[in-house]
Amino acid sequence: MRLRTFILLILVLILIAAVALVLLGNSGIGPLASVFGGGDNTAVTDNDTADSDEGSTEPLQPPPTATPGLEDVIVAKVNIPVGTMLTDELLEVQRWPRTNIALQGGYTFTDTTRLVGRITKVDISRGQSLLSPMLALNPTDIASFGSDLSLYVPFGEVAVAFPVDRFNGAALAMRPGDLVDVMMTMRMVDIDPQFGTILPNNVERVIQSALLNGQPFLFPAIKDGRLEFIPEINQVAAIYPSTLGLESQDFTAGLPIPKRVTQLTIQQAEVLFVGTWQDPRILEQEQIAARAAAAQPGEDGTVPPTPTPIPSRLERTPDVVILSMSSQDALALNWAMIRGVTLNLALRSPGDQTVFVTTSVSLPQIIDQGGLAIPDQSNFDLHPSLVDIPIPSLPPVNPNEVEEQ
Repeated sequence: MRLRTFILLILVLILIAAVALVLLGNSGIGPLASVFGGGDNTAVTDNDTADSDEGSTEPLQPPPTATPGLEDVIVAKVNIPVGTMLTDELLEVQRWPRTNIALQGGYTFTDTTRLVGRITKVDISRGQSLLSPMLALNPTDIASFGSDLSLYVPFGEVAVAFPVDRFNGAALAMRPGDLVDVMMTMRMVDIDPQFGTILPNNVERVIQSALLNGQPFLFPAIKDGRLEFIPEINQVAAIYPSTLGLESQDFTAGLPIPKRVTQLTIQQAEVLFVGTWQDPRILEQEQIAARAAAAQPGEDGTVPPTPTPIPSRLERTPDVVILSMSSQDALALNWAMIRGVTLNLALRSPGDQTVFVTTSVSLPQIIDQGGLAIPDQSNFDLHPSLVDIPIPSLPPVNPNEVEEQ
């Protein structure tokens, strides 16, 4: 081989080797890897080697799911009944995920200062978050937006205050949310169609012969009495009403006894409040004053315990109940209270929507329906509750001057 050919062959081999080194350096392999930017992959630590060994035996794991963020939420620390004015003692803060639907809707609260003094419109259970639709207006807004009581009146109905005691008010066992029926007992009396007064009318009897002779012709004045011929004595006598009375009777002795009838008139009236409704603003001021007084240290330097919150819903012995009913029923109840009709409340079972159809009850109806037999008048005794009221002396009547009218 010629020397020239041999030298060319050597140059070709050197050129091929150089190209190969350049290619290997770009891929991060070989001594030129650091020159061409592959140094990061060449510095392999023991941990990297271990990771690569483990990766060769186990499949790659997906990246961990990101934990959702948490946010402060005000919840009820205890069970809170409807109509309660919120205080710090009733509330606490919990951390809830931002994915909670209440948080996403923007109905929750994060600061208790925005809730203190507001009134609950519904019952709130312990641990339940307080949402804005659950709360009534702030007491400072009552003057411009109306009273909190009106928030509890259903649409299409009105609220009416009704006086109660333990006899006509279902033993005062009613609570807000209960349903009651109203029973009315009316007293019926006969009236004169012209005078509009209770019968019988007062009358004065005329002595016809004395009238014709120009003499005083009027019998002595009598009230609610009558002249009646008595065959047994063949004389005319003045008959006066009985003055016997019963203990604790609700009518005047000597006057006609009213005829009573009882009927169920109003049904499913809702109890909104038991007791006298109190201005929440006054309650708030009283509670603030009570907490401020409790925070002042005593003479010995100790701080007295926080007093029990002032009750704002139910009086111990209420004398009034606020009912919700239709406007027509409200008119009937108002008329009955004005006329002095006896009213009694009947407490219903929770959720009972029955519409009763009843028959008015009176003494004849009770006798007919119950099969009550009236005692024989020839066999009776005096009831011990009867009180004999002395009959006033009657003016004498001269039978010779009495003529048939």
